[in-house]
Amino acid sequence: MDYPEEWNDLPKKDRKKKIKELKKEKAERQATTKKRRYIVISIVVLTIVIVGNRLVTKRAPEEIALEQKVNGVSLNGLVEEHKIEGVNHIRPGDTATYNTNPPTSGPHWANAADWKFSDEELADEQLVHNLEHGGIWITYKDLDEGSINTLKNIAKNNRNSVVITRRDKNDDLIVVVSWGRMMKLTEVDETLIQKYIDTYINQSPEKLAR
Repeated sequence: MDYPEEWNDLPKKDRKKKIKELKKEKAERQATTKKRRYIVISIVVLTIVIVGNRLVTKRAPEEIALEQKVNGVSLNGLVEEHKIEGVNHIRPGDTATYNTNPPTSGPHWANAADWKFSDEELADEQLVHNLEHGGIWITYKDLDEGSINTLKNIAKNNRNSVVITRRDKNDDLIVVVSWGRMMKLTEVDETLIQKYIDTYINQSPEKLAR
């Protein structure tokens, strides 16, 4: 260990004592430096996490405006309640008969559909499984491009709980269904549809939607 040259003139016992004290001081300085470095790194990491979280969770003005609208609307008189028609699984490809159009419960295939927007028709028997999982199924027909884009936006904002499909067998342009419930609309009303989603998500035997 390096130490002042003049310490060589000291008695061996005194020199050892000074060297021991010097080692102790050096160790304390290193510990202090390490502690300060840890504190600085912790502050930097915490700052990055806080800023990153704010950037990730920062919502667009349109999202905030939609939330305010949703909070201000009511579904009173718009939602039909329907008797549950069962929860049995049937083989993929088999068909079932339902009492509502579209169905809100009943026999269904074992595999649910992906949560997404689709411009194709999917089998009722598959989509009923999504309802059992607590999801919302939005069906549509004969819509203009603007209405379609609104539905795509709804699917985007509810990635793990909503499946949207074309369904030419509908009696209405827009029908929103969940387990045992249905809402019919004559146009795509994003506020009402989002209110329905927020209200009836996971009101089902298996609460798997997110």
